[in-house]
Amino acid sequence: MPFIRSYEAQTTPLPRVRPEERSGPEAPDGRADLTRTQEFRAVTAGTGRREHGLAGRAVRAVTNVSQRGAYTIAAVIGTVIAIVLVFLVFSDDKPQRDGGSGAAGAARPSAVSSSARPSPRPTLPRLPRVPSRRNMPVHPGPGTPVASYVTDRTAGIGYAGFGAPWRETKLAPFGSAQRVGAVRLPQAVIGSAPYPGAPGTPTVYADYRRLAARAARWSLRYQPPGAKLTWTASQPVRRGMGWLLGYRIRYVIDGERRSSRAIVAIVESGKSKPAMLFATVPDDRAERYRDLNMLAWTISPI
Repeated sequence: MPFIRSYEAQTTPLPRVRPEERSGPEAPDGRADLTRTQEFRAVTAGTGRREHGLAGRAVRAVTNVSQRGAYTIAAVIGTVIAIVLVFLVFSDDKPQRDGGSGAAGAARPSAVSSSARPSPRPTLPRLPRVPSRRNMPVHPGPGTPVASYVTDRTAGIGYAGFGAPWRETKLAPFGSAQRVGAVRLPQAVIGSAPYPGAPGTPTVYADYRRLAARAARWSLRYQPPGAKLTWTASQPVRRGMGWLLGYRIRYVIDGERRSSRAIVAIVESGKSKPAMLFATVPDDRAERYRDLNMLAWTISPI
């Protein structure tokens, strides 16, 4: 039976392995180990720098928010302190019963507000339908002599200016005005101004007639309260483009039935608004009715 070796003796020398014969991941050479170590350190250092940068920005953001919050709180506290100081300083500034400075200061604003408060506008009635055409009646009498020719450049029209007893006056919103007698209702007054409202773009006689009706209704604020209107004339103006309306106004004063005669004319002036001429004469000055005819005859754009 042949001899079979089951193990090697301990004295058997180990095989000698050279460095170049080693291969595989278990046996890298020394230079590879060094290179990979350097790469790991570089990556680790870069990551540390990025983490450090993000952490720094986060800290700065939190610091800025904290500072803004602190400024806001300080501003609120300062405002509260200022309000408290104002109340403390002026807490003794109260009206005095003996009419001292406090009472005078309290009464003065009420007087100013009452004088500046505008008077309420009268309730204007609904007007009857305007006639499409009606000639103005010629009133009897000589009328007032014409002393001048009024040129209202703001309105863009001219018309007769009368002598005494008419006199020039100021009457809002008219740029030029004349009056007879005291400032009271009913009154004898003549005034011209741009159309008091939004006229749109009138082009035909019907447009000017509509505007003249609105101006007649507007003019009732210069008549006694409760006045009722009746049309007496509806015709084109003698010169230029426009429309003239005549009307009679009835009212009651001190239980007595009274009336006035009036005209209103709307005339194209070449401006942004047409011109308006308004005139009214009460029945206690009936000899001045003829002046309304003279105004209708002389009104003209300039």
